[in-house]
Amino acid sequence: MIKLSSALIAIFLTFSFQPSSLASTFKFRLMAEPTSFDWQQASTSMETPLMMNLMEGLTEVDTNLKPKPCLAEKMEISKDQKIYTFTLRKNVRWSDGVVLKASDFSEAWKRLLTPANGAPYAYLLYDVVGAEEFNKKQTSDFSKVGIVAKDDHTLVITLKQPVAYFPYLTGFWPLFPIRKDLIDLYGTQWTRPGKLVTVGPFVLESYQMQTKIVMKANPNYWRARGNVTEAVAQIIKDSATALNVFKSGGIQMMQDFSPDDLKMVRPMPEFKTYPYLKTHYLAFRIKGSIAENQDLRLAIAHAIDRKPIANILNGSQKPATTFIPPRVVGYDAKISLPFDVVKAKSYLQKSGFNPKTPIEMIARNSERPRIITQYIQSELKKNLGLDVQIQLVDPKVFRSQLTTQNVPLMLMVWAADYPDGDSFLGLFESNTGNNLTHFSNAKYDEDMKKAREDWNTLKRDKLYKEAQEIIQLEQAVTVPLFYEENEALVSKSIKGFSINPIGYFFIKDITL
Repeated sequence: MIKLSSALIAIFLTFSFQPSSLASTFKFRLMAEPTSFDWQQASTSMETPLMMNLMEGLTEVDTNLKPKPCLAEKMEISKDQKIYTFTLRKNVRWSDGVVLKASDFSEAWKRLLTPANGAPYAYLLYDVVGAEEFNKKQTSDFSKVGIVAKDDHTLVITLKQPVAYFPYLTGFWPLFPIRKDLIDLYGTQWTRPGKLVTVGPFVLESYQMQTKIVMKANPNYWRARGNVTEAVAQIIKDSATALNVFKSGGIQMMQDFSPDDLKMVRPMPEFKTYPYLKTHYLAFRIKGSIAENQDLRLAIAHAIDRKPIANILNGSQKPATTFIPPRVVGYDAKISLPFDVVKAKSYLQKSGFNPKTPIEMIARNSERPRIITQYIQSELKKNLGLDVQIQLVDPKVFRSQLTTQNVPLMLMVWAADYPDGDSFLGLFESNTGNNLTHFSNAKYDEDMKKAREDWNTLKRDKLYKEAQEIIQLEQAVTVPLFYEENEALVSKSIKGFSINPIGYFFIKDITL
């Protein structure tokens, strides 16, 4: 085996990731492979910077996280708040020059709801008249669904009841438009470079697996932008390697640090933090696994001390209480099962569970999840004598593993898709595609339905808190572990860069 000195490694990294001589190229780190370029199948943070820079929706959020028109020039809401009429801008074209039409949205939403496609976010449209029935095969007649392209520039959506956050949903990637003609032409190949067309500021130029994704400026983009003509996502799994590449100038922005690297980069002038609506948590598979035992779940919830996690990760982590993070409707620091070993042991004894029986815990195979799972493993061994066995899975196949295996403990993270408590608590509703715990509770579902229909913030706040009491205090379906900020290194040469609290950064807004 040939061993290289650290100096030679640094030289190698400098030349391997040498930045383009063009000042208009922006390079950033992507920690893992995206699972899909199909925005109706995308479901992880790896797709976020791709989806939000390749595509756009009817609406978007402003700097205050309020919804505003985007591809729609205006949005009209009926007095009863059930009918939304979107008028599309007439100057928007797809990257191949074809004019954007209202039918591109109606066809997209039909595809999202089509049962055979198994879209994880199909439930987002369940408040639309007939949408849930269509998705659940109770009807095959899409004309009964309240999604109508009235003409080329008018889309009319009819809801079953008012939905307070609906304008946010239309800016989230599963509800972005599609080109049905190209999907019909190319089939499963429609998302490949050279075939994928977009309406956002960039188009997909090339994709080298395990290496990089190149996006080029969309020549038909409809509005002004900065001077970036090429954006390159370098796929670099190892944090230390990515840090060396950043220092050598090979990338201009990186996130997702190992604890050791995070401690090192904090004093650097390029280090930035941004508010983030995000919760790391432990979830239980409460059907088909040993975690069906409610007392066992309560024992585990009381046996994990969340306070040391920030010191272990060297970051901005703060112990989590409610599943909904601070700054979001429904947050309440009082809703929490406290760390209490005496209670934990009492619940374990009540459960009748044999501590020698192995308990499997699954997590993504990257540096921070590895450290957190080891910490939870040691806490449960020390405080309850439990034998926790860790299974680490490649991030690209993590979700598919969760849907095919009945692993009782799941280390998870969830960031807001839209700035409302529903984005978090919707994970535990009975009929949602993202409910990987298999939890089902009629009272919980009813609270969520009422909150969805009520535009009164105080009433929704109360209902969200009641719902969290069910999943945390009563049923112990989830154990919130910690909240954190978005931490990044951003080159001094980058102007106008920011990450909003939903975790989006927009390359069109920056200049080099």
